[in-house]
Amino acid sequence: MKKSFISVFILLAICLATILGGCTKKENIVDPGNNGHVLSIANSAIDTLIRIYLDPQPGDSVVDTLGGGNYKGLIKITGDYIVKGVVSANDKSGNLYKKLFIQNATAGIAIDIDGTYLYTVYPIGQKVFIKCKGLYIGHYGGEIQLGDIYNGEIARISPAKIEDHILLDSLPGKVPLPVIIDLQNTSTNYFVKHLGMLVAFKNVGFGDDGGSRICPGFTSSSYTIYDSINGPILLPKTGGLPLILYTSSYSDFSMYELPYGHGTLQGIFTVYNTNFELLLRDMNDMVNFVDTGQTTIYHNNFDVSPPDWVIFSPASNKPWTWDGSYLEMVANGYGGDVACDTWLISPGIDLTNVTNPILTFNTWTKYTDSGLANPLEVKISTNYAGSGDPSAATWSNLQCNLPAANSAAWLSSGDIDLSAFHQTIYVAFRYRSSGVSSTSAAKWEVDTFKLTGKKN
Repeated sequence: MKKSFISVFILLAICLATILGGCTKKENIVDPGNNGHVLSIANSAIDTLIRIYLDPQPGDSVVDTLGGGNYKGLIKITGDYIVKGVVSANDKSGNLYKKLFIQNATAGIAIDIDGTYLYTVYPIGQKVFIKCKGLYIGHYGGEIQLGDIYNGEIARISPAKIEDHILLDSLPGKVPLPVIIDLQNTSTNYFVKHLGMLVAFKNVGFGDDGGSRICPGFTSSSYTIYDSINGPILLPKTGGLPLILYTSSYSDFSMYELPYGHGTLQGIFTVYNTNFELLLRDMNDMVNFVDTGQTTIYHNNFDVSPPDWVIFSPASNKPWTWDGSYLEMVANGYGGDVACDTWLISPGIDLTNVTNPILTFNTWTKYTDSGLANPLEVKISTNYAGSGDPSAATWSNLQCNLPAANSAAWLSSGDIDLSAFHQTIYVAFRYRSSGVSSTSAAKWEVDTFKLTGKKN
């Protein structure tokens, strides 16, 4: 599940240049007559600006001021581009500083403004028109921003220029609704096109970090966001960038605690270096969290080679191994000296004082073993010695979801109920092959092993 990270900006360049076209639209704008501005006509959509930055065309009326190509430096807008958007986030809580996010139906973008108390002028729901001519498009950590220039980098629009570029459209309208993000979507384009927008992730939480102070020690913080089944979220789920919650220590909710359990997280979806980030606007962006009382008893994402797990191989020189590139455990009998039989055994997990213990993990397989219907078995024991040969212990098979042969897709085990066990248990993944050739040995991978329960 965990594939090596790629550069965020290469990701943006490839995906956004593909999915964002130079669509334009015209709207008849009625002068509201109460803000001192005579409004012009919106002639471009926000995704037009993003496409201009990532893939400028000869007729776009832009200047690459730094000569750094399409994906570096800044681009100055020299054409009469005017976009309309609604404010989706501002600086009211302090989690954003001198910055607004606006969006329309096509995309969202950050607007850098050298001013404070922006929320008093640009409340959430306020419709605005941005006269882009003379402004610059650049990026910070991969987040595309609209602003000015300073020392060759994207900078904030100065107070003297604000009214020349940002015009209000009457009174604030309805607060925009977040776009519900489908965590099961495997398309990178799907997630990239929602960057800069107000989104919502359902049925997510903070795992063992639930109850933690959001910004401990008065320092800005980042927390991994988990889904309810598969552990830490990677976007897309086939192996991309992790999703984290970033919070500034200057936010007025920095001393609050993260909720337990699972609920809906909403906020601005953005990117910084090798992470996708979610930026809360206030505590109301944590919606309907329910604490089931479940706590994590044992959790291993195999981010490192697991020193507490036992690998025992009665046959073959192809035991379970840790894959340091994709951060998972792998078994594959192909090319071995004999047909493979290898065990991957968890440390002892004490369930004596645990009720409702639930085990989950993810598995993946490729290729087909024509001589063996079930190359992988998941087993449980209460009398394994904790080391050495597992054949001396009694093992029972666990019923769980396993992917079909040669499916090459990660599958969750589903919730495995271990409430019948009230002692120390061991969980084993036994892999076998019927031979050593490409048709008699399949490849299996295990990741995100987690056991939760209620401690008495």
